Amino acid sequence: MTAGRLAASKPGATTNTVLYRTPIDKSASTVLNVCNQSGSGVSYRAALRDYEQVLHLDGLNTSAYKFAKGNPISAYKINVEPGFQDSAAIPGTTFTTTNGATATILDVFKPTNDVDYFVKVLPISGTAIDGDNLAGTLIGGETLTGATSGFTATFRGMNATIAVWTEYAEIAAGGTTVNISRTTGLADGMYLTGVGTNLATLQDGEVMSINSSGINTTTNVLQLSRGQLGSTAAAIPAGSQINAWSASATVSTIAEGATYVAGDNVLTVANSTGFTSGSIVIVDNELMQISEVNGNDLSVVRGRYGTTDVDHNDGVNVTLLTDNGIYLLNYFSEGETVTGSQSNATVALNFNTAQGATIDTKYVLSTTSVGATDHIIQTINTYDLNRTYKYNLEDSTCTNYPLKFSGDDPEGTNGSGTEYTAGVSKVGTAGSSGAYTSIDITSDTQANLNVYADGSPAGSTTGIGFVANVNDNPSYNEIYIYDVKGEVLAAADTFTISATTQTIQQSGITVGPFGYVQDWYPASCHLKVTIGEGSEAFAANDAFYDTPTLNNGVRHLTTARTGKALTINNIGGADASRSAGTYTNISPNSTGGSGDIATTKVTIVVDGSGAATITLLNGGYGHAGSDTLTVNDSQLGGGGGAALTFDVNTISTAIHTDQTEVYSTEDYFFYGKAVAANITDKNSSIIVGPGQNLLVYSSAGDISYVLNGFETTSDDYTVVNMTKIQSGG
Repeated sequence: MTAGRLAASKPGATTNTVLYRTPIDKSASTVLNVCNQSGSGVSYRAALRDYEQVLHLDGLNTSAYKFAKGNPISAYKINVEPGFQDSAAIPGTTFTTTNGATATILDVFKPTNDVDYFVKVLPISGTAIDGDNLAGTLIGGETLTGATSGFTATFRGMNATIAVWTEYAEIAAGGTTVNISRTTGLADGMYLTGVGTNLATLQDGEVMSINSSGINTTTNVLQLSRGQLGSTAAAIPAGSQINAWSASATVSTIAEGATYVAGDNVLTVANSTGFTSGSIVIVDNELMQISEVNGNDLSVVRGRYGTTDVDHNDGVNVTLLTDNGIYLLNYFSEGETVTGSQSNATVALNFNTAQGATIDTKYVLSTTSVGATDHIIQTINTYDLNRTYKYNLEDSTCTNYPLKFSGDDPEGTNGSGTEYTAGVSKVGTAGSSGAYTSIDITSDTQANLNVYADGSPAGSTTGIGFVANVNDNPSYNEIYIYDVKGEVLAAADTFTISATTQTIQQSGITVGPFGYVQDWYPASCHLKVTIGEGSEAFAANDAFYDTPTLNNGVRHLTTARTGKALTINNIGGADASRSAGTYTNISPNSTGGSGDIATTKVTIVVDGSGAATITLLNGGYGHAGSDTLTVNDSQLGGGGGAALTFDVNTISTAIHTDQTEVYSTEDYFFYGKAVAANITDKNSSIIVGPGQNLLVYSSAGDISYVLNGFETTSDDYTVVNMTKIQSGG
């Protein structure tokens, strides 16, 4: 208990001054002595207020927010890991951090804004890594550069710890400088085959040759001659698997006794010694594969690796080629380390050449913007309840890749499944401005969904999508807290609740006001609050949750707003072309000011003469008095009438009543009370309840106020948090 002089002040003339306030858990029994220190008569006012501020809240002009005396409110947030599931963050739970800060949980912050993904469709390949030697965190869209080769690719995400998803560039048909996975075993003049070739049949493709002095063994870069042996040069995809061939010492000649003609699959040679089944031979500019050796007759498959089956003169050389190994062309060096251009993270590559790089067309996602470059592949996406997930398809790479959902097949209608449409909106054409697909996630949404591309012709855009799972009990990392005391909260500080240790994240503290509700007037959207001990005052645009009375209720975020339209006037005149009817919950199309018209909602009733009556449902925010709002005729039946205009008349002030102002005249218990010269006016039995305060006002600067009494702990103000039924420890 605190007793004696509780407060004293000699304020300036005609200024409201808070003489004394009690915390929310204290009350005081007091005597107010008002001393006139002048030789002339003066007067004073005294008010007992059960609030320190009155806030004007956004939303409906007759509010649907839920508040009651006793509710704590807070705009003070912290971001923690691993976070809380909703049922584990019990309102009213007090914690103490390792560093000695204390606070009380109000609730988790549940974001409800749309989650926007900006989509591209890109060629993506998985490149094997040594996950045990990953240092740092790679960033989506950054360039990966090989330490040995200098070869580059774009990072598009992690495939667990076994591979990096990468986007590679092709080498154009005219390109002659090409990276190779290693140069061991190569020599000038060797033929390289396999690019564009069906490796099962050896049909098609391009033959290249290594130029003289064309091997850089330091960086594993080759100088090549393209389109050799009559083949056609083509683009070289990254990681193309190739064979390197050199002429062996095994050489014979055609011994047909005549021209060896195109289409003849049995080649007679002068001596078949050294020729074996499966080998590759070169005759003039044609590569053939031996399938069987029968004496000096070689059964061959003609025109392999993109060469042409043509006639050959009798007696020309038939040379057996030596296979010098399998390599990957247009690729990193084997075992080298790559470094991210932004993150400086490093990882060693762990691929082998037994298989060429597989490049698949995939949806890649960014949360940044349409023009962003930080897209990554996300093979599994998680959807939280009560969120809308919007996939922006404006990028030109999305052309012919409209995004759809299926609940029964990874490829939806491209497979044996059906399209899932519950809560799904599809707008525009993929690849064009404004195109998107969105899905609203509710408790009725199917738990496991497939995302697929439904392009033309049917079945031509498979393998593009990903899996999406609905999380009906997500964890939340941001929590609202109040009654923040003790040491200052800081990043890396920890606290433990229900055996789980939470760590405050870097830049994870959003300092904001907190306090307690004293009264709530839904009709005027006015909320009386007492500011919490140690808290800053509430200000315009501060946002905080309301407090439903139901167990596990659904909270709504409210904001103290200036510029909410309270009344309107100057409604435009009747227009006989305007369609009669009632048009409910519509927003103006434009404003002459800077108010938010999306949140401004009205109901307009047009009578038979075309005259309009307007009821203001939600005044929005940011308006100024006399702003002119316009509703286009298309929202009023489209009968051909003129657009309807009306003016904002009166608006809200976010802090309707501040710390030294009086909300209601009934708060005064003295008003203009006279005090004669050199007299002290004694007023006893003034009880200041929890969270209340005494406000005084002097007609002159010669009045001093002394408040005597005693302050005690009180439970008269009962804190009323929203109740939760905890589902688990």
